[in-house]
Amino acid sequence: MKLKLGMITALASAALTTLAADKPVVTATATNRFTSTGMHCDCCAGGLTAELKATRGVAAAEVTFSNQLAVVAYDTNKVNTTQLTKVIKEAGFAAKEVKP
Repeated sequence: MKLKLGMITALASAALTTLAADKPVVTATATNRFTSTGMHCDCCAGGLTAELKATRGVAAAEVTFSNQLAVVAYDTNKVNTTQLTKVIKEAGFAAKEVKP
């Protein structure tokens, strides 16, 4: 039996749709701010930014030395605020979530 490209594409699409319906992928994102005291310079902020960005589930992170603040966007299915606070503390800085 000879299948045409259009038919193969339609079959593949139907199969992927069925798989996607069986296991939906849900991504929940949040952005939180944390005070991060104990930094002495912009290099400290850069190092903490790198640590946060390397954390599983973190989509973006920005740490500023001048206001001692870390802003982190993350997937709540992979990481939570307690874990992010721990990352900041393990990097050598005091950390506290800033409540909205």
